[in-house]
Amino acid sequence: MTGAIVLQGTESLTQDEAGAVLSRLDALVRWAQAQQAKILHRMETVFRDDLLEDIGREDPGLTFSLAAEEAAAILCLPANTAKMLMSDAGQLCSTHTATLAGLEAGTLSYAHVQTVLDQSQNVPEAELAGFEKDLLAVAAAGQTPSQFRVKARRMREQAYPETISVRHKTAFERRRVCLAPDEDGMSWLSALLPAARAQLIYTQLTTAARGEQAAGDPRRVDELRADILADLLDGGDCGSREGGHAAADDPAAVVAGDDTHENPTMDTKARARTEILVLITAETLFGADEQPAELHSYGHISPETARRLARQAAHWTPVERHPDTEEILRVGRRRKVPAGLQRWLRARDGTCRFPGCRTNAVIAEIDHTKPWSHGGTTDHDNLEHLCRRHHMFKTRGFWKARQHAPGIIEWTSPGGRTYRTDPHLTLATGGLQPAMPPPKGLPALKRVDAGGAGSGPDDYGDTPPPF
Repeated sequence: MTGAIVLQGTESLTQDEAGAVLSRLDALVRWAQAQQAKILHRMETVFRDDLLEDIGREDPGLTFSLAAEEAAAILCLPANTAKMLMSDAGQLCSTHTATLAGLEAGTLSYAHVQTVLDQSQNVPEAELAGFEKDLLAVAAAGQTPSQFRVKARRMREQAYPETISVRHKTAFERRRVCLAPDEDGMSWLSALLPAARAQLIYTQLTTAARGEQAAGDPRRVDELRADILADLLDGGDCGSREGGHAAADDPAAVVAGDDTHENPTMDTKARARTEILVLITAETLFGADEQPAELHSYGHISPETARRLARQAAHWTPVERHPDTEEILRVGRRRKVPAGLQRWLRARDGTCRFPGCRTNAVIAEIDHTKPWSHGGTTDHDNLEHLCRRHHMFKTRGFWKARQHAPGIIEWTSPGGRTYRTDPHLTLATGGLQPAMPPPKGLPALKRVDAGGAGSGPDDYGDTPPPF
């Protein structure tokens, strides 16, 4: 790539000139997206050839995943987003070159491109080029992405009705439940379900909510739907009227709530055992102050909510700290990670520690940064959480990890690039030193207030189970 583009004098543009410049910039963005697709496809090809040379066999799924992870790290994108872009690039550079040409010429947006690729699934190979041409003719008629999506779907269903059942089966296999933290102590819980079943559930919730209103409940229908759903699932108060919260100080204890208690207002049928982690100071726990606590995998919650969760917990684990150094005893040379250290690491890491991965630490695996078989210790500064896929990448040597400082992981990619990941909670290193130094221990945990690699985990993100 050579040359440079400079945009000057924007403050003097007339309305017509601003519109013309905006149109040209849009065409430039589309051209760049086409070039990105070509490079992504090239990256996948290079990884496939290099892996074949290194290990002597071709594994398309593995090479694709490794190439996508490298692209994700370079572009600072979630892994699944990079996989989607690389998958699109593969189709654009092979079976949909006409669509790639339209994107490069600026006649198509990337949203139009994704619709073409999606609606081309399961179309007979011999007829694919003709169907693509028909779709592009409709897209070029000034359709917005949403308008084009509707027309393209109808075209495919009319021309290839037999693909409907195949697509529905494939879509059914993608059903899942997602958790996405929101602001002010709230989170979104959403489910991808078959349309008929989702509509039935929503109708039942609405009917129940209307019934509660008819009986005099002052809550809005939206509030009632949410509260009824939560009550049905957790058997207790859903916290619809919890108070707000502000920034918090250092957490001093981990409360592990094992949600198996019976609620006298609900049926006593067996429910799944679940665990949540709440970091709360002893002072807040016993009501001596009102500092907010932290809900693991979410962030700050109000002290009232934390105390309620603590009351409901079947057990809780204190993190004992030295009065001067805020340290607790280290585990030492044992291979198995004790339960207390597991909870401490879960709170520290928050998510899988691979670059860009947002898999919750609760469903990740604890890995020795320096392998146990090579002399690695079972200490906090040689352990980190990895999801199953990224654990495999590290174990097989495709990605290499080093923990130069406790909790700070430096990764080296197959392409030789290095990336750093920081823990969800930082490690406290200050404090007065006692006359006799204490045994080596686990530093106290402090919140990371800035964004970036140290920001709080969102959800299972782009790597939901199964991996």
